Amino acid sequence: MLAKLQKWATGRNVIILIILDLIFMLGVMPYMQLLMALVMNQHPQPIDLSIPTWTPDQGFALIESYGEAGRKLYRTIELTADVVYPLVYGFAFALLITFLVRKMAPTNKWMPYLAFLPLLGMLFDYAENVCIITLLSTYPQKLILIAQLGGIFTLFKWIFAFSGMAVALIGLIVWGVKGIAKR
Repeated sequence: MLAKLQKWATGRNVIILIILDLIFMLGVMPYMQLLMALVMNQHPQPIDLSIPTWTPDQGFALIESYGEAGRKLYRTIELTADVVYPLVYGFAFALLITFLVRKMAPTNKWMPYLAFLPLLGMLFDYAENVCIITLLSTYPQKLILIAQLGGIFTLFKWIFAFSGMAVALIGLIVWGVKGIAKR
């Protein structure tokens, strides 16, 4: 997998994925939240945006508050936009980290593995989504174990996603400072 990341981590691919990430982060996902707000007549808190995690009671209370139409819409969002978005941000940051490591530390043996942080975030995001879809689909049944796992997956999603973003940001800053110092 590391060899594939290194092959794919071109400047063009990184830019394309970062632009796609920005489109999702600033356009698609806020639009989905707006749709949820319109359907639910409230400003909903999607479960998967809970930071750092959520308990089964919190999850069940949110699911109940959405109403039937809100649960249906949320499930549709989880099965469409939230299938694509983790893939976009996971690979955007993995390729950015790989690109930066290649530029700044091409002979370092362990730094390329930092690219797996956002990919782990992506995998936990998908696991969280499966739990949320299950809970939305089985409401009003309360599947405690699925809710507990969902909260744990949310926590690990944020840990790995934010770690990957932090590594990428630090890498960009160091690369920028080194570039300025060379002038």
